[in-house]
Amino acid sequence: MSEELLQTAGVRIGRYTYYRLGATTLAALHRAGMIGRSIPENIRNKKPDGIVTLGKGVVKACIEYKTPRELATSGRIASAIEQEREPARLLCNLLIVTDGERTIWINPHTGNRITSERTLPTFDAKALVARAASVEELRRIERTIDEADHSLSSANDHISSPALLDPSQLARTIWQKIWINTGKEPEKCLYNVVELFVFKFLSDLGVLEAHNNFAQVHELGKEAGREAALTSYARLSRQAIRRLFPDGPDHTTIINGTIFVNERGEPNLSQARLFCEVLDDFQAFDRQQGSFRYIQREFKTRLYESFLRESAGLRLLGQYFTPRNVVQAVVRMSDADALPDGASLCDPFCGVGGFLLEAIIESPRLLAQFEPHNGAIEPAVSIVGYDRGTDEREDERTIILAKANTIIYFSDLMAKYHDSEFISEFARKVVNSMFVLLRTNLGTFEMDNDGRHDLILTNPPYVTRGSSSLKAALTDAGLTDRYPASGRGTEALALQWIIRSLKPGGSAFVIVPDGLLNQETMLDYVKRACFVRAVVSLPVRTFYSTPKKTYILAIQRKGRDDPPQRSPVFTYLVSEIGESRDARRWAVAQNDLTEMTGLFNQFKGSPDTFASPSLRCKVAPWMAFDGYRHWMMDRYWSPDELQELGEVEEAEELDIREFNDLLSLAGCEPLDPSGMEQVRFVNVSLGDESLFEVQIGERVLKKDSLEGDIPCISANVHDVFGHVTESRLLGNDWSRPSIVWGVDGNFDWRFIEAGTRFHPTDHCGVLRIRDPNIDPEYLWHTLRATRERYGFDRTYRAKLKNIVQVAAPVPVSDDGVMSLELQRGMAARYREIEERRARARDLLQQIVDARVTLDSG
Repeated sequence: MSEELLQTAGVRIGRYTYYRLGATTLAALHRAGMIGRSIPENIRNKKPDGIVTLGKGVVKACIEYKTPRELATSGRIASAIEQEREPARLLCNLLIVTDGERTIWINPHTGNRITSERTLPTFDAKALVARAASVEELRRIERTIDEADHSLSSANDHISSPALLDPSQLARTIWQKIWINTGKEPEKCLYNVVELFVFKFLSDLGVLEAHNNFAQVHELGKEAGREAALTSYARLSRQAIRRLFPDGPDHTTIINGTIFVNERGEPNLSQARLFCEVLDDFQAFDRQQGSFRYIQREFKTRLYESFLRESAGLRLLGQYFTPRNVVQAVVRMSDADALPDGASLCDPFCGVGGFLLEAIIESPRLLAQFEPHNGAIEPAVSIVGYDRGTDEREDERTIILAKANTIIYFSDLMAKYHDSEFISEFARKVVNSMFVLLRTNLGTFEMDNDGRHDLILTNPPYVTRGSSSLKAALTDAGLTDRYPASGRGTEALALQWIIRSLKPGGSAFVIVPDGLLNQETMLDYVKRACFVRAVVSLPVRTFYSTPKKTYILAIQRKGRDDPPQRSPVFTYLVSEIGESRDARRWAVAQNDLTEMTGLFNQFKGSPDTFASPSLRCKVAPWMAFDGYRHWMMDRYWSPDELQELGEVEEAEELDIREFNDLLSLAGCEPLDPSGMEQVRFVNVSLGDESLFEVQIGERVLKKDSLEGDIPCISANVHDVFGHVTESRLLGNDWSRPSIVWGVDGNFDWRFIEAGTRFHPTDHCGVLRIRDPNIDPEYLWHTLRATRERYGFDRTYRAKLKNIVQVAAPVPVSDDGVMSLELQRGMAARYREIEERRARARDLLQQIVDARVTLDSG
């Protein structure tokens, strides 16, 4: 190595390193590893006056120093440019010719001066070496090198901002490398990926000082060894991040990885090799793609989501993540941009902060409130998110991720204002004020925010099991009077907290599960306290970790003197959310959320006159909506409408002739097709007490159903639950036939002939016919044929109040009277159909099970 190189120390220019040279050839620089690519013979002895590198071996600029006299005329300038143009062209995209006061920025591929919309900086070598250049001037030089590296070519002399990056694949690659090498829980690997992303991000923004930033640590790994690099990161860089972003009042900050450092913050030297390999991955991405300063908004909004598809361990974290497309739709419905000064925006169950951060980034007005004025950040709108934790370290995870997320969302602001005073103010007024960890078992549920918030955007936790212990804790804390509605699950408690915490006139947009919208006590509570503005049905598997059906509920809290609701309710059926709802979450073309938000915002302008142009959108008049027994709005679309929207697979309905064609193919005897052409029907309601007697069975515990000889029927009406000694509910009277159904579980109807003893449990209903003109067997067949029409399942249960809404078609004679003859004939036809099905199944099973040999012997 030359004497000059031994005496030359690099000078940091952001993420770049500048070396002042003059006596060292390109060949010697290549041998020393300062230049990675091979040097052509014709320029091997050239001696550049300086180079700027990104890491060791990657040259980003060549510098040629001249005296003022040598740059006094255009001819001398042209000569100076031509002298060093060839080495610069082969090594990089930028040639800098300077006398310390005047700097000429050159495209070495064309020999022309660089053009730009802004004034280019001065490259003063003496000031750089003396460490006398201002921070702002260093950042201007760094930005110009960024832009030159991105823009210049043999066809372009104009520089512009680099293309925005999407480091999603890099993030996944690093996560997988850490996971495979350490075997740690996937979520712990995620925390470390996020921590290192923050480290690189703050370094590229210029927030971390040169001796603490990424470039310094990465180069230290090459020169002094891996352990030295990790030690420097743990004891210097990581502590610098903690000083910039100290713990808030909740004792959390923006980093919490525990793979490369231990709980005490000391380096875990056994992971030094892996640490440096990960830094190499970051540096390789930088060389090929550019600085983390220029990150796509799409990456910012989906940083954590991109990991949820990687493993089951991470997908369990899906409960904390609302998909970005859904978050953005909710924000666009909410008019957060119109919040007046002094207003309050809250997410009481904030997870990683998506709703609040999206509300800010979607609103130029809100985002502008975080600009510093006279060194202070004083947002005119209060924005706060809460999450629950305890003294366990793992319970801190979502708030820490939310705080790290804040850094990335506000990247443009931090790139603009990056001095220590701003960072300190930003850490205190934004990072540690916007997201708060509540270290109690009750968390948000014990906070008294009554009437405080103008807007609440949230996706509360959905838990049914274990909610009783939460209610008991509320009782012990004397807080039950805050939760007057007797709803099931934590989501019912959450909705009550939300409504209580809104100001009169304040609005909430809440993601709720289907079970909440089927609780009459909660629906009555909401109607008493709020105006209902919208119910939007989201498709199953919208969320990563659950197939649960969910909805967006939009409500506005009533004031004391507000009149009863008269305005209609906006409802919408979303089929697709712009991404596949499987584990991979690929982007798909259909995104019904876009149309939904556009139509809802039109509806808000004139709800009484709004006319829906879309089959997906229905406006429910309040008189009708007020009478709904549930608000699972997708169930109010007809089967034909659902088929037209592609919401259900179209059932293959066959007439008798088409069915006979299939029977012939199966080798079965066909049905007689005559006699069905002119039959008319009348619908009869199971709630008509003159025609039917319906009731729910009695509770039977497993321990009480071990003796006796009367079979018990429960939710699965085709199985026997146990046996009892008597059936008080039926008075031990089985002289009439019965039709039973399962209240929950896999809904079905079963026909029980007269004289068959049985007892229904409280998971089973019993229907008996009072009108002698209705044939029980026919009624059972037709109820089974139409059972999908009413959508009964584990959520929308076939309780008594719902089953009485069912109507059954009964054939009538020419004079309009229910015809027993026609019913019995049709019941016989249903039996024939089932017999043919059974024969066809047997024949097909024989084909499936047959062993076929080609051996003629």
